[in-house]
Amino acid sequence: MVDSPMTEIVPTHAGLAFEDAPDRGRVLVSGRDTGGSYSLMEYVVAPRPATEPVAYGPHLHREIEETFLVRQGELRFLLRDEVTLLRTGDFVRVPPGVRHGFANVSGGPAHLLVSFHPGGFEELFLTYRTDGGDPAGGAGFLADATRLHASRFE
Repeated sequence: MVDSPMTEIVPTHAGLAFEDAPDRGRVLVSGRDTGGSYSLMEYVVAPRPATEPVAYGPHLHREIEETFLVRQGELRFLLRDEVTLLRTGDFVRVPPGVRHGFANVSGGPAHLLVSFHPGGFEELFLTYRTDGGDPAGGAGFLADATRLHASRFE
């Protein structure tokens, strides 16, 4: 078997890391790496304090399919208007245009693999989610997600 020129190994501490307050992640494969076909990132969602209200961050992407694989932990996942408890090994496919969001109320971190099809949306995490990266306090992320990726946030 011959490796193709696009084959790449991403070691444990490689990839493009980002932070978002208590959450963090790393882009393993960007849309730039795949000619825009897809992207894949690890995302660690920190537990929310019990005193903080549960917020799912409902949103949708009109032109992007997004997938989530729970590698460790638990997560409450909003899909359309239903909330489901996801556990280690559970997988969710969110087609374009479907409202979704999530909240970690488990008391421990939730480790996810998240993909975007087509790729490109992950660039916003690198640009804006790295702590202090959005001088507009989150408005830059939302504006670019809406303008560049036909996303809508509630």
